[in-house]
Amino acid sequence: MKIEIKHKSTGSIIISGEYESAKDCLERNRAADLRGANLGGADLKGADLGGANLGGANLGGAFLEGAFLKGAFLKGADLRGANLEGANLGGADLRGADLRGANLGGAFLEGAFLKGADLRGANLRGADLRGANLGGAFLEGAFLKGADLRGANLKGITSYANSYDIFQEVIRYQPSSVFSEAEWSAIAQIIIHHLCWGAIKGRFADVMPHIFEILAQAGFKEWLAHWNTIE
Repeated sequence: MKIEIKHKSTGSIIISGEYESAKDCLERNRAADLRGANLGGADLKGADLGGANLGGANLGGAFLEGAFLKGAFLKGADLRGANLEGANLGGADLRGADLRGANLGGAFLEGAFLKGADLRGANLRGADLRGANLGGAFLEGAFLKGADLRGANLKGITSYANSYDIFQEVIRYQPSSVFSEAEWSAIAQIIIHHLCWGAIKGRFADVMPHIFEILAQAGFKEWLAHWNTIE
């Protein structure tokens, strides 16, 4: 069948030819300049697009489950609502990418560049984010249960005040000596039982201010700011 890949803004044809599918077309032309390609809703399940240049492309709602995107250039790409479950995005450049509501469950993102990426409402359950750069990423409502954040750069992330996973990871890198035994006990209870803010305030009002002050000094100020708003 004839497949045409057009630019999302200008409508100009990037690729045109006879292919079995959009997936077949992109796999055969993955070395082409695909920046700004309009691939919204495309079925690219399991596609081999390693190293592809998809900067600024429209991949909103695309099906990329299990796709191989290792080292791909996706800076500024629109991936809203895309299904990237189990995809290999190791070392991919996703700086400033819009991943709101995307499904990245179980995805491999080791060493990926996610600086400034919008991950609000994204599903990152069980994702491998070891060594990923999440500096300045927006994480409000992101689901990070079971995600491996070891060695990830979390400096400058925003909207993380309600994330137990981020809290646990930031705590992991604090010297054990900075918290008292009572503070470590409170931290453990919060992480294990996912206590709500009201419960935290009610049970640990005497120790939490110091904990949050230590984290604020480490560059993570949202917990202290939120704590100070609770009546």
